[in-house]
Amino acid sequence: MTVSRPPSNTVPCKNWHLQYLCDRMRPDEIEQYVALTNADFFDPDVAARGLMNIPGVKFTLAARDGFPIVSGGYQEVNPGVWLSWMVGSMDGWDKHWRSITKATRWLMDGLLAEGARRLETVVLSSRTKTIEWYERSLGMEFEGKKRAYCRDGQDLSMYVRLAEGL
Repeated sequence: MTVSRPPSNTVPCKNWHLQYLCDRMRPDEIEQYVALTNADFFDPDVAARGLMNIPGVKFTLAARDGFPIVSGGYQEVNPGVWLSWMVGSMDGWDKHWRSITKATRWLMDGLLAEGARRLETVVLSSRTKTIEWYERSLGMEFEGKKRAYCRDGQDLSMYVRLAEGL
């Protein structure tokens, strides 16, 4: 992406970043990963490999010591439609939520400026703090709920941000 300069601590996503973060993944993210992948249990090695293999744009937000705070990205699932993913640690979110928000908004704004018409994310409906972040900090709108969607019967909510004028 060439739309604007990324935040200074935003670097290309590497395998070791994802391994580091999956080894320290937040409990609510583990729950969502298991629910969405239909895995019998959470294996950080499998999760890290799977995330690295998602096509599309990826970034890592690094701390001053060079260690990853969060990694995320978007995969184009239809022309102009991009689906998000992100992984982080409790410590990363607790200490760096503002930087995470800035980097995420930078990526979203860049995709929209380069022609994306729809950015979407799915979340377990029980993750209320995450949903609040999507709405208040990222400007995403609730689009709908997939009731009893996950293998364990949990509901899944869809949040979207559309290009201007749509």
